[in-house]
Amino acid sequence: MLDRLIAAALLTMAGVTNAAESCAVPPNLTPAPAGAQEEQRILPVEKFVIAWYWWPQNCRNYPGEGCSQKFAFKVHGLWPDGAGKTYPQFCRAPTALSPATVRANWCMTPAVSLLQHEWAKHGTCAWPDEKAFFADEQRVAAGIVMPDVSVLRGKLTAGSIRDAILKANPKLPRGSIFVGTDRKQWLTETRVCLTKAYAPMACEDNDIGAPDRVPVRVWPR
Repeated sequence: MLDRLIAAALLTMAGVTNAAESCAVPPNLTPAPAGAQEEQRILPVEKFVIAWYWWPQNCRNYPGEGCSQKFAFKVHGLWPDGAGKTYPQFCRAPTALSPATVRANWCMTPAVSLLQHEWAKHGTCAWPDEKAFFADEQRVAAGIVMPDVSVLRGKLTAGSIRDAILKANPKLPRGSIFVGTDRKQWLTETRVCLTKAYAPMACEDNDIGAPDRVPVRVWPR
């Protein structure tokens, strides 16, 4: 019950402060194919993680869909997690997303192939259907503000990225925030560790990615 109250409080707070980013859904979106069944791993769900790509860096690595609109953070996915470092994946045979689902969620995750992948790999392991999966993903993402870190000045570190996230989300535990970088220390993604009730929690085994002291570079929007 306490977890659910904390999660509800975060959602209310973020709903007040999280301004919608401008997004124009392309008129001719076509869902990605379902693809072949990949390695199945069925495990009990013990917790969740929600992840965001720093979209400018993602587009730098993979130019193409969703890269013309100068987005900041965009949702990578909502992931069921298991005990320790194990997690379930590809729990059911993949099905292609409907055009309506793709259009409804493209501004959250502006790549049809990524939407399909997230449903096939993660959504099939904790939700009965695509509608339930993306409804929860939208709700959880709306409850956490990911600030535009491209406006930060000075020498940035993983700690200053966390500071910016905490400033926008004062109720998040610092230990719940994962900061990911590539080998050249460019910011790639952030994550927040969650309980089964979607309340923020300290990441297991202090798995928070780059420690606070690590220098971080941010590719501009």
